[in-house]
Amino acid sequence: MELETVKLIMDKTIADHAENGAAAVMTKDGSEVYSCAAGLADVEGGVPFTEETICRAFSCSKIVTATAAIQLIERGLLDTSWELGWIIPEFSEAFYIREGKKIPSPKIRIRDLFNMTSGIAYPGDPHEGIEGMNDLWGELDKSIKDGKSMTTAEFAAKAGRQPLMFAAGDEWMYGTSADIMGAVIEKVSGQRFGDYLKENIFDPLGMNDTAFYVPKDKRDRLAVLYENTATPPKRPDWVNLCIYDYDKPPAFESGGAGLFTTARDLSKLGAELSCGGKGVVSRSAVRFMQQNGLSDEQKRTFNWDSCRGFGYANFMRIHEDPNVSGLMASKGAFGWDGWTGTFLLNDPQDKISVTVFVQRTGAGTTQLARSIVNAAYAALV
Repeated sequence: MELETVKLIMDKTIADHAENGAAAVMTKDGSEVYSCAAGLADVEGGVPFTEETICRAFSCSKIVTATAAIQLIERGLLDTSWELGWIIPEFSEAFYIREGKKIPSPKIRIRDLFNMTSGIAYPGDPHEGIEGMNDLWGELDKSIKDGKSMTTAEFAAKAGRQPLMFAAGDEWMYGTSADIMGAVIEKVSGQRFGDYLKENIFDPLGMNDTAFYVPKDKRDRLAVLYENTATPPKRPDWVNLCIYDYDKPPAFESGGAGLFTTARDLSKLGAELSCGGKGVVSRSAVRFMQQNGLSDEQKRTFNWDSCRGFGYANFMRIHEDPNVSGLMASKGAFGWDGWTGTFLLNDPQDKISVTVFVQRTGAGTTQLARSIVNAAYAALV
């Protein structure tokens, strides 16, 4: 099978009105081998979607945050066994609520952030004690709208005073851990989070269109975010996780959801994570990223459809069972997706990475991404 099959799949997806626009980039042995795009980044304006279209990465930001934290582990500045409270003191007395009673939690470890076993929630999760985190995210949103945004570090400190959803380490629950890791990276590196990423990841890899904001001279490349693929599609009149379309660096730099990037830019990180040893992460770090971090008991709550056949660690799913996942990727391939339909898979065994972008709310791992992954493997392996 040829890589041009990927373009046929994408064209059919757009023709069937399953997506408004999309772009994909594949790398092999650390270099780009194929890319394509189809459809529109701005339906009303007739602007084509391209590999250089700037998109809201949302949770694909977590892949970057994990890479940064693992760099610090390589440099001896961070350790997964460390207590989070040693770095952010407000987490030293972590607790959760059961039947209205405050119960002390075991110490949150850095590995609990990486594995999403910290108990630090996203807003809205149905859990006893969630009100504190709901209020905090509301406070963050208000501070942004008032022009007095709390910083990454200030948000983390306030989060440390809120109840956890359960005793640290008890279960897996998708939450705010990557945003807290952003504050950890700031404290350990002595740099603003965005500055650290630029100096240690974006600049070395030539990711020149990746940041927590889109400057005015690049706004014409920013995709419109849609809720659906109707004619015309609807634009959301609400904001998720306090991620606004900033045109200058925000005070709160969200390690869980805040980056803007392009399919081509993120594929450069994919090329590095599928090979390693090019200066951003070592081959040992790549092996580290391939290892599941969840116990059997923790996996009990790791039950999303998009995660079947996978383990989890370092803010990413790790491929374990192709028969269950339905993907032709090798065991140990790892990556994640974003709420807006951004997707990156890295495979160190075959030295392949696959990046697929759309801009649709609630998209996650799209059927388009799954189909492109399988077509790419059929052509490249």
